[in-house]
Amino acid sequence: MSEFGFELRLCAHLEAEGRLVARQLGASVHRPGNRVVDVLVVEPGPAFDDRRAITPETIPHLAIEADVGTGRARSRRRAFDGLDVHPETARSVADRAVEVGFLERERRGGRDRFRQTVRYPDRWFDRLVAVENKPDLDRPGALESQLRTDVALGLVDEVVLATASHVTRAHLNRIPEAVGVWRVREPEVGAGSGSAGSVRDGVSTDVEVEVVREPTPLAVDEPGVEILDEWAGRTDVRIVGPGEKARQRRRMAERAYGKGWRTYELPGCANARAG
Repeated sequence: MSEFGFELRLCAHLEAEGRLVARQLGASVHRPGNRVVDVLVVEPGPAFDDRRAITPETIPHLAIEADVGTGRARSRRRAFDGLDVHPETARSVADRAVEVGFLERERRGGRDRFRQTVRYPDRWFDRLVAVENKPDLDRPGALESQLRTDVALGLVDEVVLATASHVTRAHLNRIPEAVGVWRVREPEVGAGSGSAGSVRDGVSTDVEVEVVREPTPLAVDEPGVEILDEWAGRTDVRIVGPGEKARQRRRMAERAYGKGWRTYELPGCANARAG
């Protein structure tokens, strides 16, 4: 199975278990794009239904962080003043938030004013699990460095390595102890493939997941260390406080909610079925 096919099969399987799943999401704080996780699993929290009632789209994180609530409407300038953003950025964020139904706009004195249509439910998600896909462990690439970065930062609750390879003790010794390991395989013929409910959006959910090692929960409520750059004999890092981590966790969960894992389209044919 290709790495892309491996990733889609695993996403379909995880979603079928009732979890929110997204692919290719940024997972760094001070240097955006420095780390992108293959799969992010978001476990719904007690207020998930409240979040679902707002919009199926991602709510702009600046709109959530702006100084505007459900009470008195505020001008755009006052709402975004404390976020240090360009006025054009504030305008586009406010427009998008109105478009997805999170903010409402009213005209007063010739100026736009905004208020939230509903309070943002902070507890709509629970745990975040980052899954790094590496079907073939004989070609690890930058796997060790990527996993070390995730564990040091502690932005997600758990980090898991998913592979199709047979996992040896040598493999386990090369990755951080806190990282869990799943061995993901296609089921043997006759072991349930093709059963009802085994296909989701053209992708089979029939995979067998063997837990080789359980992940160790990371300290998401404590400061973390973001690895910025590494050279021989030198590593540049930056400390990330609990507040920064909480803000980035919400941004990741929001992005995952609106993005999902289906970044492809099936052929425009009634009789097409992806394999």
